[in-house]
Amino acid sequence: MKHFFSSDYHFDHQNILRYDNRPFATIDQMNEAIIKRHNSQVSKEDHFYFLGDFAFSKDKYRIEQLLKRLNGKKFFIKGNHDYYDTIKLYERWGEYLGEQKTIKIDTQWIVLNHFCLREWDRKHHGSWHLFGHTHHRLPYDHENLTMDVGINGYDYYPVEFNEIKTYMNQKASKQNTKAY
Repeated sequence: MKHFFSSDYHFDHQNILRYDNRPFATIDQMNEAIIKRHNSQVSKEDHFYFLGDFAFSKDKYRIEQLLKRLNGKKFFIKGNHDYYDTIKLYERWGEYLGEQKTIKIDTQWIVLNHFCLREWDRKHHGSWHLFGHTHHRLPYDHENLTMDVGINGYDYYPVEFNEIKTYMNQKASKQNTKAY
């Protein structure tokens, strides 16, 4: 079993094509590419942590059809575009974790939030902070063990835990601290 992280799929969000300069001609093409790339990495047994903004739609049936197609045991953090009906679907198709959750994988503490934080639980003891929302528009943070896991920064694939561990260890070595 592996652990994957991502955010900001923005299914059915027409303006996201332009906002993120996404390389898709249509929303349907984007939706299908994201589902295909997600399922090519995430197995049905893997854990998938989604850090908000699943779809830009209030059509419950449509959102549910998209959720059903994604592999993995799903864990959801609320994003700013996740409304009441979306959260109810999160609860039905996975585990809804609220607006923020601290998890532990192996010996690594990880704070999950849709938004980038400047301070978080166990920050000064090597915990990581994973977030979305910013669509990779924030400048690189040299000082903190943070990572934007938004889908548009990873060629529309989710990010696996070991990739994140490598990234965080590289950041920590430049800071002379231990990340993992």
